[in-house]
Amino acid sequence: MLEHDIKKILVSHDEITEAAKKLGAQLTKEYEGKNPILIGILKGSIPFMAELVKHIDTH
Repeated sequence: MLEHDIKKILVSHDEITEAAKKLGAQLTKEYEGKNPILIGILKGSIPFMAELVKHIDTH
């Protein structure tokens, strides 16, 4: 059903995953040894946040 509503994909899943990896690496470096708290405040942010936390290592 949704396929009919979407005319064009602006950002592919692979591009989103790559952006999450890059941001995750940056956050890992900046918050090394700390326990950051991530809060998604925009509607629809949960899928990106879920991908992002996979790429953050604070241990």
